[in-house]
Amino acid sequence: MKNVLLGTTALVAAGLVASHAEAAQGVQLGIGGYYAAAAGLLFDQSDGNGDPGDHTRDIVFRQDVEIHFKGETTLDNGLTVGARVELEGQQSTDQIDEVWAYFKGGWGELRFGDDDDATEQLGYIIPSASNIFGVDTPYFEFANNHGGFTNGVFQTNSTLMDISSDATKIIYFSPTFAGFSFAASFAPDRRGEDTYSYWSGPGGTTNSNNTGQVQNVFAAALNFDHDFNGVSLATGVGFAEGQWETKASGANVDTTWGVNGHLDVSFSGFTIGGSGMYRDNWQSSAGTDYWVAGIGATYNWDAWTVGLAWSHGDYEYTPSNDDDKIDIVEFTGRYDLGPGISLDGMVGYNDMNAGDTGHQDDKTWEAGVGFYIGF
Repeated sequence: MKNVLLGTTALVAAGLVASHAEAAQGVQLGIGGYYAAAAGLLFDQSDGNGDPGDHTRDIVFRQDVEIHFKGETTLDNGLTVGARVELEGQQSTDQIDEVWAYFKGGWGELRFGDDDDATEQLGYIIPSASNIFGVDTPYFEFANNHGGFTNGVFQTNSTLMDISSDATKIIYFSPTFAGFSFAASFAPDRRGEDTYSYWSGPGGTTNSNNTGQVQNVFAAALNFDHDFNGVSLATGVGFAEGQWETKASGANVDTTWGVNGHLDVSFSGFTIGGSGMYRDNWQSSAGTDYWVAGIGATYNWDAWTVGLAWSHGDYEYTPSNDDDKIDIVEFTGRYDLGPGISLDGMVGYNDMNAGDTGHQDDKTWEAGVGFYIGF
């Protein structure tokens, strides 16, 4: 499960900064990140008629690498101040993935910069044994749900909603009280990622009439995570809403909103749980919504973890409110070589039933082997 539980409040942070407290030492720079890689094996690919996909490979190599630069210091008054910059390890249209500064203390954490919104920060995905594979928001998925078979808008299922993506935003994380924590975030403009100190020209973040863009995105999430005599319970909900800057031709929608939630129970090496989300008006036209839900279970002993999971996604989109459905089932496994280092494997089935806009069905039996190195 992927989860971030941190904390914050703006007025307290502003007061502490204004006190001109001095640090015992300057900001200390650290470097972290990860290297993940996998080989995908496609045993069988077929369209809705059982025909194999044209010009598709049976073996695929992929990698995902990020370098994280982290600077932090603690002032004499106890306030911790820091910044983080995440650099993509390969050439990318978004070379700097996320970047933010933060102030934190016993009152929580206040963060400003390009980062995921509150619903994703506190969200859990469907349990997977692997660090790199899974039926919900994995690093690596090999089925041709997008591209190779010219079918769907989505390649894989995800229960992390994140309407504002990595747009520049302000986020508050509360401290944890008796297992409860919450977070809230606000982004003026979804296009706000990678903004600089000057006006970015026509269609930039100072304009409020960009086609297909969302503005004023507010998100909030509540989490509960507690251990009851060897049985751990983690559950939470999130909500986000934003306004469309301009509507699609003939559309009558002004806002897009969504909810997500999760419930995980862990005991004696087992973790059993599920996650789900619903997004309304995800395109700026009426009737375009989608939802994803799924369940999974893992078992860990010594350095080994194995798991089985399933997810289902139902996607409605324009034109004519067509409907794609994606089902994914995976067996996953992981062997931990050491702290933050693992060998990972997966065998699964990815089934897309396409709508009627020329998208094609896709049924893929696949396997993957790879590794994860965190540093």
